[in-house]
Amino acid sequence: MRVAALLPRADRQAAAILLVCSLCLTLLYYPTNRYWMLGWLQEALPALAPAFERAVVRNPDTQLYRSLFWALASIVSYCLLPLLHIKLALRQPLADFGLGLPDRRTLLTDLKLFPLFYAVMLPLVWWASAQPGFLKVYPFFRLGPQETLWPHWALWELLYFAQFAALEFFFRGYMVHGLKPRFGVSAIFVMVLPYCMIHFEKPVLESLAAIIAGVALGALSYRYRSIWLGIALHCSVALTMDLMALWRKGLLF
Repeated sequence: MRVAALLPRADRQAAAILLVCSLCLTLLYYPTNRYWMLGWLQEALPALAPAFERAVVRNPDTQLYRSLFWALASIVSYCLLPLLHIKLALRQPLADFGLGLPDRRTLLTDLKLFPLFYAVMLPLVWWASAQPGFLKVYPFFRLGPQETLWPHWALWELLYFAQFAALEFFFRGYMVHGLKPRFGVSAIFVMVLPYCMIHFEKPVLESLAAIIAGVALGALSYRYRSIWLGIALHCSVALTMDLMALWRKGLLF
């Protein structure tokens, strides 16, 4: 008799989800790194490596392709394997993982909570935007010598938002709702561990804030079975951080 057959269904599902998440986070760390990808292309697909190097790795004219590559690779890392797992193995609707359109009760709750959460974050972002460590990181998209905010920066922000939607699906959707049959509300805290760790290359205060934000957004997703408030908050705060960083650097006005 197979060992897996001896485990309750919730345990089997939790084990599979944690393994998928481990693969996703490995993809997030390696292929999204343009230097790692260049090295891989030089070995596996050498005909494509020079074009990738010119456009993404060492392009002197624009940072757009570097940023777009990172965002697209992140979206694939967060979404591809979980979506395949949900549809092909678990055979469950995506709505069970926080992607369903919110019902009237959830929508009204989100509309009430959004200004509250944003108001809490705004002074923190304002303070952080004056710190040297913050300005070294943000905005991710750095204007090249010949670039202006429009249209390249606007295009980047749209894909940046899509990356945050993918992130919310992965952590607050796939992990929280996929693990809750086994862990219950503790699925939130299982999710917070890797969520905090993906912030380790950012300023230390942002990593600490990720713990608080991860618990709060995870609790909201768990309670209302929806990730849409988290997506709206993440995108709004990210846009505010970029705008403040541009303003501090004298690039906005």
